[in-house]
Formats: sequence, structure tokens, C-alpha cells
Amino acid sequence: MKAVFNELPGEFLDKIKAIYPSVFPKVCETFLHKKEQTFRINLLKTALPELKEDLDRQGIKYRELHWPKGSFILRSENKEIQRSVAYIDGKIYMQNVSSMIPPLLLEPKKGEKILDLCAAPGAKTSEIASLAGREIELIAMEKLGIRYQKLLATLRIQGVDFAKTLMEDGIEAGRRYPGYFDKVMVDAPCSGEALFYMRDPKSFKPWSQKRVKELSHTQKVLIFSGITALKPGGELVYSTCTFSPEENEEVVDWALKKFESLRLMPADMPLPNKSRGLASWEGKGFSKEMGMTMRVLPNDYMEGFYIARMRMEKT
Repeated sequence: MKAVFNELPGEFLDKIKAIYPSVFPKVCETFLHKKEQTFRINLLKTALPELKEDLDRQGIKYRELHWPKGSFILRSENKEIQRSVAYIDGKIYMQNVSSMIPPLLLEPKKGEKILDLCAAPGAKTSEIASLAGREIELIAMEKLGIRYQKLLATLRIQGVDFAKTLMEDGIEAGRRYPGYFDKVMVDAPCSGEALFYMRDPKSFKPWSQKRVKELSHTQKVLIFSGITALKPGGELVYSTCTFSPEENEEVVDWALKKFESLRLMPADMPLPNKSRGLASWEGKGFSKEMGMTMRVLPNDYMEGFYIARMRMEKT
């Protein structure tokens, strides 16, 4: 077991041990196994009772989760569900449960103006649409052409034909839409440490502390743009699928210092596998409110995630 763990960068393992000293072995264990496949309902196209009837009729085996409502662990082979009518018609979306949490915290509602700043491949954009319904103004931005095409394909299959899509860098959102949105999602590009898998060296070979710091800079630029696009009273959810505090608490702390009217709100969900945001890292203290942010601990079917929820107070 130890020899397998040593294939991960030593500097990375030291960091994980410092972040999660009490559960370090348990977190390391998750790098040895692929996560169980999970999926959620698309409420734009079906209701929960009808979806379960469809899945049962098509012979798809699953375990329904108590939370989030309308989410499932797949028990059939992946190829079986991909051949199912529910999948082909966009009544479901294959998505890790941890990735479902940021849109739930965003709480999109009918009549709101909502921005997904880094939208591809469309998982959270389509979930926002599923939760809020068609009567919202939804804008999704993605700068890379290949990823933008994936976003368009997802939204088409999921029936999100009312969203406006822009092949544009999210750093332009604040300039293009200053003070415009009720809600902003910033699921930032990150080092993807929660996706490391020991049988796939490509998942972790690009990692370096230098890259983490470079991404931290990018994330600060993006969150700045997203906050600038918020109207007074608007809310923003920031998330990553990585562990490094430089990409998580440090980014949020930086934003709080840049915007005097920005306040953290509790990012809490009914999960046993969670911990509070870190109060400090490598001798640097963060905002005393950082405990309101949430770290999702990885398990058999959930990826590690970091999520912060904030509000631009009215002045």
C-alpha cells in the first residue's frame, strides 16, 4: 500500500497530511479507486416518479440517494445506461454528487439573472436550469472552442435551449455585465487534485506546486470578475475539485479583502463527509468567517470538493 501511495508526488502527500491530519490515510485510500458512477434527474424533462419508472422499465439498476433528492448511484454497467432512453433523451445527467452541490447552494430561482462563469462541459449550467426552470435569464461562458462545443451539446441534450452561451473568457464578465446578475457560479479551473487516480498517472503527473500557484492567480482573476458582475444583494458560489488551500480558502480570503461589501454565507449541506474551511495555511491566517466555507471529503462515490458561498451586501 505504501509503495502505491509513493507514486503520488511527495510534496502533494505532505500537503494532504497537513490539511487532513486526522483522516490522511482515509483520503489517500480514495486515490486507489475509481468513484462509483452517479447521476441526477433533469427536472426540465421529467419528474422523479416517472424517471424511476423509466429506469425500472429499461432494466437500469440503481440506488436512490436520500440526498440530494433526485440523485442516484449507478449499479448497472455504464454502457447500459448510455443506451437507455432516459440518457439519450436527456432526462438524466451523469454527474458526481459533489459537483451537484454548488448549484444547490446557489439556490437558483424563477425570474433571476444567473451567470455560469466557467460553464463547460455544462454540468452545473444544466443543473441550474433543472432547479430553476425555464423562466430565468441564464448566461453560460466558456473560452475554449472544444469545451464550448461540449457545453452546447450538453445544453441541447438537456433541453436548456433558453440559455445564452458565449465563447468568451470569464474574466470579461465583470466588464461586460457590471452589477447585473442575481446569482453567479464560479466553478473555477483548478489542479483537480480530487480526481487523482493511481492507475492513471496522467491524472497526477502534471501536478506541481508551481502550477497550483499559477492556477490560484487565475482563480482570483475569475472570482473578481464574477463578483463585479453581481448586483447589490446578489450571491456567488465559488467551487473547485481540488484540496490545495492556495486554490480555495486563499482565493476566497483574497476576494473578501478586495470587496468590503462581500460577506460569506454558510455553505452547509446534510453530509457526514465534510469539514469546515481552514482558518490558516502555512502561517497565514484567513478571515475568521472562513469556517462557513465547506470542504467535502472524498468517499466511494463523492469527489473531494471545496465550496464557498458569498453575498454582495447592499450599501
